[in-house]
Amino acid sequence: MFGGDKKLSSLLLAISFLTIIPVYEKTAREEEMANSLYFYPLVGFIIGGVLAFFVFLGHSISLGWGADAFIIVLWIIITGGLHLDGVMDSADGIFSGRDRKKKLEIMKDSRVGAMGVITFGALILLKFSFLSLLEYSDKLWVVLLAPATGRFLMVYSIVFFTYARSGPGLGKAFGNQAGKVKFFGAALVLLIGGFLAANLTGLLIIAVVVFISALIAAWIGYVLGGQTGDTYGAICEVSETLFIMAAVLVVALK
Repeated sequence: MFGGDKKLSSLLLAISFLTIIPVYEKTAREEEMANSLYFYPLVGFIIGGVLAFFVFLGHSISLGWGADAFIIVLWIIITGGLHLDGVMDSADGIFSGRDRKKKLEIMKDSRVGAMGVITFGALILLKFSFLSLLEYSDKLWVVLLAPATGRFLMVYSIVFFTYARSGPGLGKAFGNQAGKVKFFGAALVLLIGGFLAANLTGLLIIAVVVFISALIAAWIGYVLGGQTGDTYGAICEVSETLFIMAAVLVVALK
C-alpha cells in the first residue's frame, strides 16, 4: 500500500480531519487525503473507544440517562459538530423543494433553516432514546462500532459517487485517487473490528446499516447529482443513528 511513515501520516491526517484533535498540521495533498481514507473506520474506533470508556464510567457511578446524554454531547464535541453541520445543511437543501442547482446553493448558506433544525433534533432524539434502551454490556460495543460504521459510509460515498459541485469543495480534496482500493481497505478494518467487538452480531448489524445507508446515499446522489462534503457528514450521522436503532432491535430479538 504505502510505507510505515506514510501510514502514520495518513492516520494522523484522518484523526485531524474527522475530530478536533490537531495532530496533523501540514497542508495535505490529494494523494495524502485519499490515503487517509483507509483509516476512517479506525478513527471511528478511536472515537468509539473514548465513548465506551465514558459509558463504563457512567455505569460505575450509576448516572443512568444522564450518562447517555453525556455520551451524545461528548460524541458531538469530539467531532466538533462537523457532521451534524453537514446534516443540517443537507436537510435544508434537499428538503427545500427547489431545483438541483438551488438545493446546492442553499446547502452552501451558513445559516440554518427549519428543516436543518428539525433533522438535527430528530437524529439527536433517536440516538439518545435508543441508546438508553441498551443494557450496559451492549452499549459498550454499540458506541464502539457505530462511529466506525459511520465513517466507513463516508468512504463509500466519497469513492462511489461523483462530486455534485462544479466549483471547489471538500469532495474535490481527494482528487481522482479515492479509488476502490481505499474502499476495500476501509471495509476490511471495519469488518475485523466489528467481529472482534461483537462477533457475528456486529457483522450482521454492520451489513444491515451499510445496505440501508447505501440506499440513502443513492437517493441523495440522485437528488443532488452526486455528493458533497455536507452529505458525507449527513450519511455518517444517519448511519450512526441507524446502527444504534438496529442494535436495539437485534438485541431485542435475540
